[in-house]
Amino acid sequence: MKRILIVEFLVVIGLIAAIVVAARSIAYGQQSTFTDKNGHFAGSSITHGPKTDFYDARGRYQGTTTQQGTPSNPLGGVDGSKPFGPRK
Repeated sequence: MKRILIVEFLVVIGLIAAIVVAARSIAYGQQSTFTDKNGHFAGSSITHGPKTDFYDARGRYQGTTTQQGTPSNPLGGVDGSKPFGPRK
């Protein structure tokens, strides 16, 4: 009887660990890495929905891109002649 309880306890702990790992991977988004021409690590990017953040090889933030539309409407309602809005 004790062995069954121990096995059930270990299964529950394993399930909790799997849920935590899955939740963290979803929270961090899709990650990609970049290499230079010699194959050395050069940086990474993390995508969260339409937003992608870029980091250099030391993990320092380098910038963000945002996808603004769909394949049939790539500018997402933005005037193509004024992609950054009207000049002031």
